[in-house]
Amino acid sequence: MLEPLALQLIALSLYLLCMGFCFCDGFKMHTGRKLIWFGTFAAISIYTFNALHEFNLALILPVPSLLAILLASFERRKAILKEAQQITARRKEREKKA
Repeated sequence: MLEPLALQLIALSLYLLCMGFCFCDGFKMHTGRKLIWFGTFAAISIYTFNALHEFNLALILPVPSLLAILLASFERRKAILKEAQQITARRKEREKKA
């Protein structure tokens, strides 16, 4: 049977795959924001392992999850503002033509 540490690593790997690739790429996050998310995830994981000598998922997972949601909301807000600017630019072009 697998050791608890191996099971924790498998759980973290699945979380990293699902959250990091599916969620972050699904919202088309900028690479810099993905790196911020991954750095935070890695730092919390390493700190938890050094302090407790195990990967305590209850301590590790909430912060990166909330950070991913926050970064995704920033990305969405940025996309909405960019779209609004494009609409305004198109209106100004139409007004100049008319």
